[in-house]
Amino acid sequence: MNYKSIVFREFTHESFRRIERYRQEEVERIASERLERQAIRGNDNNERRCMIKSSKDEPICPKRVPNKELAVGQTLPRVLQHKFPPKLIGKPIEEIDSYYRTDYAFVVINRNKTIFRFSATSAFFIFSPFNCFRRLAIRILTHSLFSTLVMLTILTNCVFMTLKNVPEVNEYIFTTIYTLEALIKCIARGFILQKYTYLRDPWNWLDFIVITLAYVTFFIDLGNVAVLRTFRVLRALKTVAVVPGLKTIVGALIQSFISLRDVSVLSTFILSIFALIGLQLYMGVLRQKCVPTYESFLNNSNLFSIGFNMTYEAYLNEINNEIYWYKENDIYLLCGNASGSTKCPSGYICWKDRGLNPDFGYTSFDSYGWAILACFRLMTQDYWENLYQLVLSAAGRYHFLYFVVVIFFGSFYLVNLILAIVSMSYLEQQKKVEAENEERERRKIEDELELKNEEAQKTLEAHALLPVENALGFENSNRKISYSDVSIEHDQSGKKNELNNIRSSQSSIFQSDESTLILPNAATSDVTTKSVFDETQQNSANQDRKSQHTSSFSYLSERNQNDNDSTIILYQDKSDEKCASITEVLLAQQSDRTSIRSKDMNTINKCNPALLKLLRIYCWEWSCESPIFRKFQAVVAFLILDAFVDLFITICIILNTLFMALDQPGQSEKMTRILTVGNYVFTSIFATESILKIIALTPAKFFKNGWNVFDLIIVTVSVVELGLAGVKGLSVLRSFRLLRVFKLAKSWQTLNRLISIIGKSIGALGNLTLVLGIIIFIFAVMGMQLFGQKYAEKFGKDMPRWNFFDFFHAFMIVFRVLCGEWIESMWVCLECVGWPCIPFFLLTFVIGNLV
Repeated sequence: MNYKSIVFREFTHESFRRIERYRQEEVERIASERLERQAIRGNDNNERRCMIKSSKDEPICPKRVPNKELAVGQTLPRVLQHKFPPKLIGKPIEEIDSYYRTDYAFVVINRNKTIFRFSATSAFFIFSPFNCFRRLAIRILTHSLFSTLVMLTILTNCVFMTLKNVPEVNEYIFTTIYTLEALIKCIARGFILQKYTYLRDPWNWLDFIVITLAYVTFFIDLGNVAVLRTFRVLRALKTVAVVPGLKTIVGALIQSFISLRDVSVLSTFILSIFALIGLQLYMGVLRQKCVPTYESFLNNSNLFSIGFNMTYEAYLNEINNEIYWYKENDIYLLCGNASGSTKCPSGYICWKDRGLNPDFGYTSFDSYGWAILACFRLMTQDYWENLYQLVLSAAGRYHFLYFVVVIFFGSFYLVNLILAIVSMSYLEQQKKVEAENEERERRKIEDELELKNEEAQKTLEAHALLPVENALGFENSNRKISYSDVSIEHDQSGKKNELNNIRSSQSSIFQSDESTLILPNAATSDVTTKSVFDETQQNSANQDRKSQHTSSFSYLSERNQNDNDSTIILYQDKSDEKCASITEVLLAQQSDRTSIRSKDMNTINKCNPALLKLLRIYCWEWSCESPIFRKFQAVVAFLILDAFVDLFITICIILNTLFMALDQPGQSEKMTRILTVGNYVFTSIFATESILKIIALTPAKFFKNGWNVFDLIIVTVSVVELGLAGVKGLSVLRSFRLLRVFKLAKSWQTLNRLISIIGKSIGALGNLTLVLGIIIFIFAVMGMQLFGQKYAEKFGKDMPRWNFFDFFHAFMIVFRVLCGEWIESMWVCLECVGWPCIPFFLLTFVIGNLV
């Protein structure tokens, strides 16, 4: 992409007039195109067909699109970074993307060369782009520390939200900080009316809503509606706006929601059909109980006080008492009168509409809502076998077909279809990110080449200004020669070795404002000036492709075969000058590189070079010249690096794994003794292996291999564990012995490949895991603030294991819901809080599993 037309100019009043001119040109262009279209419509059909056919042959002007490399949040390309003047850092400059040149906008670039785009209109109708307060707000907003401070504030606020009984003053402090942040953004960008203003960014809507709700709860007594304060937890989503990688994941998630429109409608439709079928089949079925018959009720020995003259109406009234219903294992037996259902014992009859439904009365098909919830439970397969047994006990065994159909179409088909669409959305987003990264790398290489081209062009232009006849083959002795990265290939038939050395090294053409390069031709004895870059422009391009875009240009100086010497002479119009041959140039460049490379090393070696040399020889490289040690090292290497030794170590790893698998509580003393001795033997073998490998390979080579480092860590932990076997509390070190199994990956290539794939996938899922952690945190804090007090009032000290009383238990409930077990925790929540638990648990399950 050509960036030569981009000019960095500070945004002034002249910039406004320039924008007006661009807008006028755009209006005229649109008007002319409209007139052309009207003229085409005015012609008859034949002429229009001819014009359309001829227009197809003409090149169509490409549609203008914004430059992705100059988008908001991107880093300024390297080509432009060298052009960008440091004095404009943090100041408004004119638009650098031609796509936006007709917009009332300006750009600000911070010290990290990150691009920001602002509206050029007055913020709040008061602060113009030239206002000192607005410029100060822009300077603060674009500073790199601003986002860092906001991120730290969000993290600190999240920590305080996990605590109970936090003083209200903390909320006032955080709300003030977020208000200042929003105020700075509004002054710098404007509020909402124009493009690039504060509320034109969807992420800022979240900030604005949360801050507004915070002030509403501060100054207005809402009574029971004070749960609006719970939405402060949404501030954790601000981390998505701060961390760039999270925006990609959230964008893919939102895109998947859009793609799920049709599937969601289909799922809701099928779920409604199944719910209606269940409503018709099983309404009131799960409330059937076994009650005594009229005769058995009268013959009961406990009923003598009632008398034998009880009427049937009195029997019906009396039988509503739960104490007469049949129980089995302290649970009222669910019965049925259909074929294959559970029958009541002798003296009892199965009656409908008695008592509550199972599971605190929340498992039923008695209404459309409860039927939908039951079908959704079957789709998610959470504790569905309990509902299956209840329905079959009351309705008969043939009703298993209902559950088979619901689970097959609802769980196996619809749920997997939803997950497949989400996975495809993530895959498409990942492909876009990979394509953008590849394009960014390609642009980076092209920018480097373009930089070299510009530097070379400037040098040639400077050379062209100097007259050839006044050029002298001398160099100012007081002037320091600087080198660029332009390669010179010197072809000499008489010096093949020197030719190879020159081609393998990167010599440099001298870069100076008043210098030039000439080559004396030995055949004609004339001094001629040649352009180093113009002769072989095409050849250098081919060389660039072959050498992976190396930013250098090749020049092949043509000579006669008898020409055995040539000289590169630097010309300057200075009086004090001297010659420089090509050999001197190469030697000077090599010495320059050596001095640069060893500059930091020399500063370190100034401390104590003798001590550092001894440490390097005897502690790292082991490069001492002792023949005895060399022979000993060769013998050790011959033994320990042998393939049979690797096979022996592999067998030892397998046997060690079997020994660890035999360990169990309550084993005999003999078995304990055998396992202990085996542990000592295997630890000794592995420790000996590591020591001998260090001797054979030297520490410098040993620690370059990651598996060797892993082996040494396991051996060290095992030795420490043996030494501290009698110390209490350190038995956890025994668990590290299990990691010896992974030593097999060193010789087992398939396992090694699988571990590498798993490691790479974990690294790639970092942002996704962070988004999932944010979602779990939000729902956990929301559940703690909404339901925690209700649990304390309901259960007191007899708190159930799964509760929302504190953040830890709330976090575990949310994690359990994401694992697929949500229905039992929701029953307890419904007992404490009521209906708000249903949308909370359903949203937690759906959103968490979609991520």
